[in-house]
Amino acid sequence: MDRGNSSPLLSWLLVPVTAALVLSALSLPHQPYVGLVLRGDLVVAVVPGGPAEHAGLAPGDHLVPQPGQPTFTRSPLANVVPGVPMILLRERGQDVVAVRMVPRALPDGERRMMAALLAVASGFVLIGGWVWSERRDRLTRTFFLLCLAFAWFLAPLPRWRNEASGALYDAFYTGAGLYLPALFIHFFALFPESGQPRGRLRSITTVAYGVATGIFGASFLIMLAEPVFGAIAATAQTLIEGMAGLWFAFGLLGALYVFAGSYRRARSTDARRRLRVALAGTALGALPFATLVAVRNLSSGGPIPGERLAVILTLLVPASFAWATGVHRVFEFKVALRAAVSLVVLAALGALVYVTGEWLAAAWRRDLGSGLAGGALTFVALTAAVAGPATRWLRSLGARFIPDAATATERLGASPGARGGTPGHVVQTACQALADAFHLDGCLALEFAPGGLRTVACAGVTVSPPPETDFTAALPESGGIVALEDLHLRAPDRRALERAGVAWLLPVEGTVRHCLLLGRRLGGSWFGLEDQRELRRFAGHLEVLLENARLRQAASTHGSMGRELSKAGAIQARLLPRRVPAFRSLDCAAAALSSESVGGDYYDFVRSPGPVVTLAVGDAAGKGIPAALMGTWAHAAFRDRARRGAAPGELLSALNHELVALNQPQAFVALLCARVDVRAATFTFANAGLTPPLLRRRDGRFEELSQSGVLLGVAPRAHYEDLSVELDAGDIMVLYSDGLTEARRGEEEFGPEGVRRVLESHARKGATEILRALLAEVQAFTDQPLDDVTVVVLKQLTRPARARPAPCQEELKFQVQGADDTR
Repeated sequence: MDRGNSSPLLSWLLVPVTAALVLSALSLPHQPYVGLVLRGDLVVAVVPGGPAEHAGLAPGDHLVPQPGQPTFTRSPLANVVPGVPMILLRERGQDVVAVRMVPRALPDGERRMMAALLAVASGFVLIGGWVWSERRDRLTRTFFLLCLAFAWFLAPLPRWRNEASGALYDAFYTGAGLYLPALFIHFFALFPESGQPRGRLRSITTVAYGVATGIFGASFLIMLAEPVFGAIAATAQTLIEGMAGLWFAFGLLGALYVFAGSYRRARSTDARRRLRVALAGTALGALPFATLVAVRNLSSGGPIPGERLAVILTLLVPASFAWATGVHRVFEFKVALRAAVSLVVLAALGALVYVTGEWLAAAWRRDLGSGLAGGALTFVALTAAVAGPATRWLRSLGARFIPDAATATERLGASPGARGGTPGHVVQTACQALADAFHLDGCLALEFAPGGLRTVACAGVTVSPPPETDFTAALPESGGIVALEDLHLRAPDRRALERAGVAWLLPVEGTVRHCLLLGRRLGGSWFGLEDQRELRRFAGHLEVLLENARLRQAASTHGSMGRELSKAGAIQARLLPRRVPAFRSLDCAAAALSSESVGGDYYDFVRSPGPVVTLAVGDAAGKGIPAALMGTWAHAAFRDRARRGAAPGELLSALNHELVALNQPQAFVALLCARVDVRAATFTFANAGLTPPLLRRRDGRFEELSQSGVLLGVAPRAHYEDLSVELDAGDIMVLYSDGLTEARRGEEEFGPEGVRRVLESHARKGATEILRALLAEVQAFTDQPLDDVTVVVLKQLTRPARARPAPCQEELKFQVQGADDTR
């Protein structure tokens, strides 16, 4: 979950890391091969038959800086170019001799090894960005930094022409290596619950960061003192490098010790299963690498058996944690399949281009082949950096081929108990829908009653907390899901909720407030960003359903006639759509409130083949039973014609002809019919006397679509024109009956201006939140009983890709008023 203001800043850290990987990839074909291992200016190993041996260099020699060479340059070989001879000053004992060395291009084996290192570094960036895009808290913040540090530490050193740039890169490289163990310890101290480290774990984490900072500061001071103290600074630098190697090895061992403690403290079988995967991946990936770094820093040089495999195995560390804590959807087969397909396709593209470059290098032209291979590695690095932030887009693309299961909101809307039941039935259905959709082990609903909290529904193993438990004041005013660990509670209240099996709390606003207490997830310990948006939509939808249920319940208290009317109202409510259409590019919400037990307002949605939906909003003349009968007739007639695929204008003409033929005086119906092509984002409508729809464009302009025909039932030969409106990302369309705008406070009407005010202040919210705000605003505004009110809100979420320009809208007659005029 998003916490704090550091999330956007940390996301930008992908930019310098990606730039370093790209520079490393581009310079890989131009990396020189000299056949020696340096530690500072000391030659610690010479490869037989290499350029260094041909130049007469041997282990134990020192390479003296050339006159005028900056002292902060990272290596005497910093400016080596393959094939270009260079003169080095070799110091052996008391003799200083100039030697001539001709660097070569990297051998194929070395070049492929460096390419593998770059691929591993890109893998760290990919996994870190993937998890960071799905979840943002203390745990994933540390995980993200850990992956970026690993990527910087493993990537082959780029070629730098500028000495200062090389020194700056070296400083970051040293920092990445020193802070890696501290990040490891910090991460293991948080995993798996992401709470703030306490007690001994907090002390260990603080000491780890202190050691890393101390060694880094000492290394930096020695670098500054080198021009003055010379040999003393060089000896101190060698000592610091040995300490850094020991710190790296023992720091990783300490991190594994902390992690083993977390594994022992795990209470549930599910937690142990997830920790077991991460523990095995960490042991296989970190231990060989820690041993390699320690041996490399303490040995005299030369190749170490298995060092290449040890580096590649480090990728097991973030991969295992991404499985255990990253996207909880990996435990759901469909999403795991989509993620695997996306990653395989991206990896295959990079591998194909790289293998092609290798083939060209071997068969035709080495210069062209190596350059193409470097380009392939650049593609891999850029793809790794972009794939993480683009996870949502990739997931939506994959969902086109492998659809998701029904969301919690869809499950709730499809349940008969939620559409026409009592408030208790609605809440019970909501708890079960949440438990099924998110794989919760329990869900409990509490009502904020005047005498205190009251349990109204329960599903699963979650139990009611003690009556004295107080958490209401700690709930966020902004709403939305909140983790128990994030609430500022007294210790007894926190323990009571934990014993009840509560892990998350979801407030539901309304006339009577509720709070849903969610248990632990069986598929993962957290909610991703998309899950949080879905839970907000769910809470808003539940609020509307509860409000309707209370109104129905209140109407049933008015005697026997009231009970009969309540039954009729329940039947009428069941005629309304059981669910609002759900599309990834179009957010929909709708509600109908009756001033009496039954009413003449209604709305309806009819799905057509493909992403097309036909909707209607109607308002029968009058109130009560006569209006309800006309509304029921309009509902049945509309569905029959809509299923036949009739255009909006044609449909209204047919309904008008039927209503006139009934020959019923005062039987008039205002009806708007629209066909929405979700893929093309077009709204085609015809209007028979309903209040003009209001469209708010993303830039703040309002358009009142005032084109309309006469009411149904007035004129036998009435004609209704079809007109189209194109929607773009951020546009909001509101369709409503006159009961909304004619709500009064004294002599003042709520009016279209009231609708504009709500849209202006909630333009960035979802359709359900806008609908909730409209109903709440009009109820707070009026001091008189409301008339029947029906509202449908459509919000375009994405920019459509239209195959051809939409029909010209110049013929559309509407009133345009800028955002400035509404304030």
